[in-house]
Amino acid sequence: MGSLINGTVVEVLNLEKIFVNYFAGSMIIFFFIMMAVLAYLAARFRMPNQITLMMAALFVVMMANWFSLLYIVVILLGGLMFYYALSKIIKA
Repeated sequence: MGSLINGTVVEVLNLEKIFVNYFAGSMIIFFFIMMAVLAYLAARFRMPNQITLMMAALFVVMMANWFSLLYIVVILLGGLMFYYALSKIIKA
């Protein structure tokens, strides 16, 4: 629900519309961007693998509404491989 300002509905907290439609353009692009951001943050702050896996699993649970499970698992494994490579680059 949004508020009505001069006949225009303003949805301030519609985060799906803000992040997906305005920043990424589509749900698939948003998914890849967020996996890369998650991998970068985990590598940058040298998070243990268990915490990174829990963050990725929570993200997968949130995205399960839009994608099938097999597609999510493949993307998750790709994101974890990206995190592993990025952590090796940052640690070096």
